[in-house]
Amino acid sequence: MPRAIGANCRLLMLPEETYGNAPTDDFRRMPFLSCDLGAEQPLLDADVLGVGNGRDPAAPFLDTVTVQGQVVVPMDLINIGHWLRLLLGPPITTGTSPNFTHSFGSGEPTLPSNSIEIGYPDVPSYDLCTGVRADTLEIDFSPSGPATATFGLMGQGSTRGASTSGGTPITAAYTAFNKAQGAISRDGSPLAQVTGARLSYANSMEMVRTIRADRKVEGVDAGIARATGQITARFADTTLLTQAQNGAPAEFEFSYTIDANRSLIFTLHEVYLALAKTPIEGPAGVEASFEFRAAYNATATRMMIVALKNQQAGMEYA
Repeated sequence: MPRAIGANCRLLMLPEETYGNAPTDDFRRMPFLSCDLGAEQPLLDADVLGVGNGRDPAAPFLDTVTVQGQVVVPMDLINIGHWLRLLLGPPITTGTSPNFTHSFGSGEPTLPSNSIEIGYPDVPSYDLCTGVRADTLEIDFSPSGPATATFGLMGQGSTRGASTSGGTPITAAYTAFNKAQGAISRDGSPLAQVTGARLSYANSMEMVRTIRADRKVEGVDAGIARATGQITARFADTTLLTQAQNGAPAEFEFSYTIDANRSLIFTLHEVYLALAKTPIEGPAGVEASFEFRAAYNATATRMMIVALKNQQAGMEYA
């Protein structure tokens, strides 16, 4: 009997028209590095007395179903747009063929849901998670290595079967970004001496639990959007230190660029830095790590815009 291995597993995804109802169209096959999205239903102890079992426990019972997990995906030119849509909502697309710019904005009042199927064809077993929304995004910037993103997901329900629900999967061309193509700028000027950075975004999702016969959650509601992170830089000038001391905001961009028409840019319009120490830890260079938080900017009418430039028409992310 074959055993499931990660190399043969697949992840399929498609937007839902109605929350929690899996679409019947062909799903999209998504590249990924790891995924632990799935359903959990814990057993609870039944400490019932007086049923003749002495000190031995009565049978436990199943609690509410929780569908939650993380997926780590490569930052690529086309497929990352589908994850950004799930996190931020459909984009505004501009441009003409073959060059388009898809602008995803933070703070949308309503967010979409997707159905995601994790397939184990070796068994075979297929786990279809419905009502999935993206709660968080984590991106690490460094001088080298592959560019990846981690999405935190919450769903409503999950069903397992011996056959796929994804139809004939659609596969997009794969062009990956890498960390060597990354850059960080402040108020339009490249930020020098940066050795690493972290960008986090959260929708502050809350699972709504109600009394239901199917033990599923009622839904997943979004709260206050937050963008936070950290920038670590060699202590070569006082640019970041002065900004932190003055408590003044600045606009920061975190980007990956292949060329003028293929790029991914995260723009935080109003970023505040926490004051950081400049510790001396021996004869090597001195580094400082600045925590940051972003806020709504009245001019941009957003906290954050993510611009994805590629050759995909706007209908791909509608």
